[in-house]
Order: sequence, then C-alpha cells, then structure tokens
Amino acid sequence: MGLVSTFTRNLFRGSRLLDVPAILAQVKFQELRRRYYDEYWPKVAQETGAVCEKWDGGFHRLTRGGTAILVRGPEVRLDDHLTLDLMGNKALTYRLMAEQGFAVPEHVRFRVTGMSKALALLKSSGRPLVIKPASGTGGGRGVTTGITAAAALRFAALSAARFDADLIAEEQIEGHSYRLLFLDGQFIDAIRRDPPRVTGDGRHSIADLVAAENRQRLLLRPVTALSPLRLDRDAWLYLAAQDLLPRSVPAKGETIIVKRAVNENTLTENVVVRNSVHAETIVNCARLVRALGVRFAGIDILARDIARPLTRDNGLIGEVNTTPGLHHHDLVANRQPGPSVAAVLVEHLFTLAGQSAWRETQSLAHLRMAAA
Repeated sequence: MGLVSTFTRNLFRGSRLLDVPAILAQVKFQELRRRYYDEYWPKVAQETGAVCEKWDGGFHRLTRGGTAILVRGPEVRLDDHLTLDLMGNKALTYRLMAEQGFAVPEHVRFRVTGMSKALALLKSSGRPLVIKPASGTGGGRGVTTGITAAAALRFAALSAARFDADLIAEEQIEGHSYRLLFLDGQFIDAIRRDPPRVTGDGRHSIADLVAAENRQRLLLRPVTALSPLRLDRDAWLYLAAQDLLPRSVPAKGETIIVKRAVNENTLTENVVVRNSVHAETIVNCARLVRALGVRFAGIDILARDIARPLTRDNGLIGEVNTTPGLHHHDLVANRQPGPSVAAVLVEHLFTLAGQSAWRETQSLAHLRMAAA
C-alpha cells in the first residue's frame, strides 16, 4: 500500500514533469514517421509495378498504366469524412455495435465536472477500468488503463480531458491485443500487439531504460517503431501494480512490461497471426464493418485466445479504427511470404480507380451520343 499511496500522491506532479521531454520526443518521432512513409511508398510502388512521385505535405502519387492514386502517410482515399468522424466517436461506435448485436464493454460517458457515473461503475464493475477521451484521438493518447481507485480515476480523467471534454469509463477486458484489418469487407491481415517492455541491466532505472529505448528507436535502421515509449499515467499505474516506480532498477536480464497500452510497442512486439483467427470472428467482423459502412478498418480485439470465438469470457471488440496505421503490419517480428498488406491495398485502389475511370468514360460517351 505504501508504494501505491506514493504513486497516487505524485502521479499528477510526476507526469507533468515528464510532459516537456515527452513533447520534444514526439516532435522527433513525427519526423521519423515522415521519413518512414517517404521510404515506404516507393517500396510499395516497386512491389506493385507503379511509379511513386513525392509531393509536398506528406502526399505521394502512385501511377500505373495511366491510372493514379493518392496517399498521405497511412491515409488512403476510401472512407469519407463523415465515416471517419463517426467512427472516431467511441461512444457512438459502441452504440452502433450494440445495434448490430455485438457485445461491448460495460461503459459510461462522463466529464471531469461530473464523475459520479464513472465512480459508480468503478465500484460496481469488479474489474479495473479504462478511461479514454470519447473522440478526437488515436494512438492511445489520453488513455489510461488499470484504474482501481477513485484518485487514479480522477487523475486519468484530467489527462483524457486534455483531448476531449466528453470521456468514457469502461470495464477493462483482459487478454492479448489484436488488430484485424479489413478492406471493403475482406479480411487481409491480423497481428497480435504485445505491450512495450524494457530489459534491465542491474544498473539503470526503468526511466533510464525507457530513455535509452527511445534514443535507439530514433537511431536504428531499419526503423523499429514510430512512436516514443512514454512514462505517462498508464505506465505509472501499470508499474505501481507491479510494486515498481520509474526510478526502480530492474535486475540484469529482468524484463519489465512498462504499460498495458500497446500503441507504443516496437517491431519485436508485433506478431502476424492471420492464420490463427477463428473463422467465426472473421465473418462477424466483416459483417460489422459492412454494416457500419467502413471500407478500410482496423478492428481492435482484446481476447484471451484469438483461435476461439469471441465471447464475454474470451474477449470483445474494443474499437473500429479508420485510417489504420499501415506500419503496424509492416513493422512485425515475423514477416510473411507473399505480397505485403500495402501491396494488397494498392492493387485494390488501382482496381477501383480503373473502374471509376471506365464509368466516367462510359458516362461521357453516353452524353455525347445523347447530344448527337
């Protein structure tokens, strides 16, 4: 209890002290991300027999056989802005999922000015809670897991409120984190995303090891990660649950999982599992994305065993992500034979662009005939 009490007293102050270097690190990683995609799309173009032209603002144009497609970082021109905004609202996404008959985590909406619903869920759930912004974020920003005490809930709410005044408190589902990728309703990939970790050397603290890991991520080539590993509230809580603090010094060879949130993991912690996903899960997820009208979707699932059907005991769908990060499927520990995920995507985009051009040609021909 002493360590946890120390944690709750110093959480807000300690995390504020870490904000400035975290922001500076984020700027450096934004540049790394830009360079990564500047190298990524020419490789995809070569794989698909296209020509890649770099434009300003992070845009790339891929051209093949007179047909062109436009991309920017992980973004492609498939889903409209209304779909993107709708799926970005986690509360509305849960409502739509429930309407389609999918089980969703027990959750409540609240604000920092009125936390009674969240506190009541914490008391009644019997499980740790996850606190997150209701919309407007991605990549795990503002998300804190493992909430078991009212003080930690209040701190997590303050953190999440920096991104959106509307917040969600939901029961934490135990299991591994999976990302299933769907393109126009077709299943194309699945990865298991393990949480980020560091390995002790018997001399340096966890904070020192995290700093060293971030320096290495910026320097290593080929790239292994596009985000810094942050000692945020999620990390403080996860470490405290292990009776650890950022200043704790792990033994030599001891592996420490830094946080539950997987968005800041690295290449060695992403494992392709597309052949392990239960067929029923694939069918149901495909049905969901079609019903929601999402053309390019990353379905996040928390499950104890992805080879078994999803149930409340085994796991649930947590989020439906639009513009899913393509790097998650490229920076993997066990690259698979065959075309890359990006190559499958680009081939599909070229096919759609070709069909659109054909329809436009037919429409113009029809107009000319009508005019004649």
